[in-house]
Amino acid sequence: MEKQKVMKASHFDIIEQLKKSSFWLSAIAVGLTIIQLDLNWKLIGNIDALTLRGLFLTAILYLIWKKQHILNLKSDLFSTLIGLLLISFILIKSLSLFWFESFFIKIFALFSFLGLALIASGIKGLKQYWQEFIILLLSLSDGLLLSLVAAKVDVSLLAAKVSNFVLWYLGFSVYRQGVNVILPTGGIEIYPGCSGLNAILLLLQLSLVFIFIFPINIFQKILLPIVAVSLAFIINIFRLVLMTLLVANSNHQGFEYWHGESGNQIFSTISVLAFGFVCHWILMQNKPA
Repeated sequence: MEKQKVMKASHFDIIEQLKKSSFWLSAIAVGLTIIQLDLNWKLIGNIDALTLRGLFLTAILYLIWKKQHILNLKSDLFSTLIGLLLISFILIKSLSLFWFESFFIKIFALFSFLGLALIASGIKGLKQYWQEFIILLLSLSDGLLLSLVAAKVDVSLLAAKVSNFVLWYLGFSVYRQGVNVILPTGGIEIYPGCSGLNAILLLLQLSLVFIFIFPINIFQKILLPIVAVSLAFIINIFRLVLMTLLVANSNHQGFEYWHGESGNQIFSTISVLAFGFVCHWILMQNKPA
């Protein structure tokens, strides 16, 4: 008898949960996230890009889940219709994508989040999701950020100067001409793609996500982005120094490896791991005694 009561109570809880709008909103959000990651893999096919996109989406879902009890989930007919239209559009379009339409992934992410927010809280309630919007825009604007930073700061020249200094400090007979770092038997030209700018922006994005998710003090919030930029830049300098030495020693195969995607990925991973260690240390410092 008691077992039957427990089963009935459990069945009743499931039915009550299914009646809640928050359940269906969560289910739609998870479904759209899975579709977006699938499109990201099919159109780009880069495991690193997929991992990064998944990380940003997980951060957004976590922030919403953390404040679910204080969210105002009241919408109106107009907002709901607009939200449904946005989601319907991206779902229909996703069924007939071409290989060159990778830009649609960003549209999918923006429209799906905006559509869900409108359905859940209406136009007036969008301000509740300002942190999530910032994280989303950060994840979608990497190309724009690269262009803006490259236009304002000559990272290649700065990387060349620091690489030249490191080689000089290590005792090598080195000199620099613009973005060229030259040893007596060979040298390299540092293009923007090799300057570490991509790694810098990646760690900067991750630092801002960390700031939004974890409760840290104001000093740490200011310091973390600076540490992120410095780590990415310094670690890439060692890659540039290594490539210069390989060219100077006529090791073209080694140069091609460290200059290529595989070598670049190794140093990028080192940067992320080093940054992860810093984040872990900060969390330990804020841990209650």
